[in-house]
Amino acid sequence: MTEMKKPSGKCYVCGTNAWWQRPDGGWLCNRCHPNPNPGSNPGKEGHALEVLTLCDRVVKGNEKLFFAWRQVRDIENMEEKKYQRDRWNEAQERLHGLCLELKAKGFHDCLYIENGRKTRSCMASNNPDGFWCQVCPCDPNNPYAGQELMELPGPEKEKPP
Repeated sequence: MTEMKKPSGKCYVCGTNAWWQRPDGGWLCNRCHPNPNPGSNPGKEGHALEVLTLCDRVVKGNEKLFFAWRQVRDIENMEEKKYQRDRWNEAQERLHGLCLELKAKGFHDCLYIENGRKTRSCMASNNPDGFWCQVCPCDPNNPYAGQELMELPGPEKEKPP
């Protein structure tokens, strides 16, 4: 394998400066040709427009399903509630399929990171509106949920006001 020097300039096609090294030593633009290695995730800035579009679709699906869940939860007629819950479960399965597609395209990070900061918590108890992700492309050992769990107040700590 001949190892080549990492390009110092921007991609001639898309203008990004995000590169990844192929096993043969060559370099590819991570936006035009996303890294297929699921173990190394370059973040949103390193993905192709197709992946970013799918990411936005999954984010919107998470939001829509969460707000639909709140409506279904409050239905009093049990027959109607069961019908709407079944519809909600079908929608969640479709969203899960989109999330699997997102992962297959190499995106394995939190959907709610903007400018290097998380904008939503992984846990419902940490979000003012009780929001939680319906689907998440993070790897199983995702650092976000574990970190948030460890930061929760324990019995010896006071809860924040």
